[in-house]
Amino acid sequence: MELEFNENVIYENDIPKYYLSFSDDLKTAYGIGNWIMIDLEKNGQKLRDVIVTLGKSLDKEWDIFSSNVGKQIDGSWKSEKIELTLLTDKEIEKIKTHYNNV
Repeated sequence: MELEFNENVIYENDIPKYYLSFSDDLKTAYGIGNWIMIDLEKNGQKLRDVIVTLGKSLDKEWDIFSSNVGKQIDGSWKSEKIELTLLTDKEIEKIKTHYNNV
């Protein structure tokens, strides 16, 4: 998977699930980009820490790194199509609503 420096994949339970992009204009980062950037600047955290903490607050196992990095995986040379959900403030609200209704 090729990503630009301002793009990230969020893994849920070690499966690529969400796409997070920080554009040059954070107003186009769908509401969540500004919040994450403020949190990073305020607390001096690493993006991974912010994402893991956000996931835990939603009762999710999130990370920006797969646990399979550096491991030999059978058939990993084959191309594969994955579909990611754009992570936005609205998507987080949907996750919260689902979590609170379960």
